This record gives sequence, C-alpha cells and structure tokens, in this order.
Amino acid sequence: MKKRPRVVVITGGTRGLGRALAEAFLGTGDHVWCLARGRAGRPPHGAHFIPTDILKASAVADVTRREKRAAKPTPAFPVDLATAAAEVRVRAGKIDIWINNAGGGSPVPFADPDDAAWRAVFDLNFHGVVNGCRAAVPMLRGRGSVVINLASLAGLMAPAGHSAYTSAKAAVIALTRSLAVEYAAAGIRFNAVAPGPLDTPGFRAAGGNPAARARSIPTRRLVRPAEVVSACRWLCEPNASVTGEVIVLDGAAAAAGCYA
Repeated sequence: MKKRPRVVVITGGTRGLGRALAEAFLGTGDHVWCLARGRAGRPPHGAHFIPTDILKASAVADVTRREKRAAKPTPAFPVDLATAAAEVRVRAGKIDIWINNAGGGSPVPFADPDDAAWRAVFDLNFHGVVNGCRAAVPMLRGRGSVVINLASLAGLMAPAGHSAYTSAKAAVIALTRSLAVEYAAAGIRFNAVAPGPLDTPGFRAAGGNPAARARSIPTRRLVRPAEVVSACRWLCEPNASVTGEVIVLDGAAAAAGCYA
C-alpha cells in the first residue's frame, strides 16, 4: 500500500539542521512547510515557505511571537506562528508533524549584567518552543500527530558560561515531558531530541574547531546533522508508546560526564 504523504512543519527550516530535516522529509514524499526568517536562507526545492515573526515586528521570522498580526505572510510583514499554522492547515488540509527546530544564541555568562541578552536567548530557545507547541496543537490532525522539540545536551549537562542556553534547553525537555502527559489521551505525541555539539557550517563559520571540540567526546567525533534527522524520522513513525522521551545523541559525552 502506498504511503499517504504527511504534512510536516519545521521552524527554522531554511538552513542548517532545519534544512536537512526538510530535505529528508521531502525525500520520503512528504509535504514540507518551512517557517523561518525571510532573510535566513530559502527552503529546499519542493518545500513551501512562510516567513514568521517570533520576537518582534522587525524580525522577519521570530518564533517567540504567536498572536495574530497579519492575514497573509509577506517578507516585509511576517506573521506569527499561530497564523502560519492556520495558513498551513487551510492550504494543506492537515498537519501531521510539527518540529520546533529554531534556536541558537551566543554564550551569556550568569554574571553578565545584560538582562536583555539573557532574555533573548531564553525567548528564542524556550518561549519559541512554547509558542510553536501552542500554535501546532489546535491545528494538528489529532491521534497519530507528532511534535518534536529540538533540545540540547546542554539541557542535561552544564557547560560553563552558557547558563541562559542551558536553562532554556532544560525547560524545553521539561515542557516536552509535561505536554506528552497532558495530550496523551488526545493521541498527540511529544518527544525531544537532545544532540551534543553538531558539526554544521554555522559551527565552523563561528570559528568552531571540529577536531579540537571532538577531543572532549568519547567517540572523538561531533554529532552529524544526518544523525539528528534519523532520530527525528524514527520519532515520526507510528509508535504510539513513544512519547515523553528525550533522545540524546552525544557520542557518550553525558555518560562520561565530559561535556566541555
């Protein structure tokens, strides 16, 4: 029997890990919708694109804003996540899978007096996921639907100088587990993927040294985006009991207690 295409929504889906996820689901015949900043790259061929506003009106795609602001998305006037989700539902007829991938941010030591920097990291990495989940749930197909939240090994361990990011990702893990319980009866599964350091173009462009970073990992290699994609795809299989889980991909770094 031929598999019916699923409708997959990915925040931050135009570059890096988000783009890799979009390409993977397109490759399995699914319909993919990328929500991202208009200036943050373009989606892969075959994917749909909606510019979204998460934090403020001047940001072309910000996941921390969910209230309605515009009827139709345009690069100059992006929409919030709730409007984007409703747009996908109308145009695609359903939403099966929602992946809260958007995130990132610079290290913010706790002693740093810049409260705005702390809030920016927390807003993007936690409140962006909250708003994504709130936007997704009313639009999901119902039983059999899947929400995946991208967390981080930093949410389970504590690298120095990353208190804002670590706190935000730990909150994502707690939120995922809580929502898995809350929506179990509705048949919506919530899971998280927590990768260790990823070998991405962004990591290298920011001056990261993959070889040096890998020396702190028992497997002596960084996590590859394809491995995260594989985990996400498996979580989207019809495994009704797999919910409230956190899949850690870290080359045994957490087991060895060596997340530097």
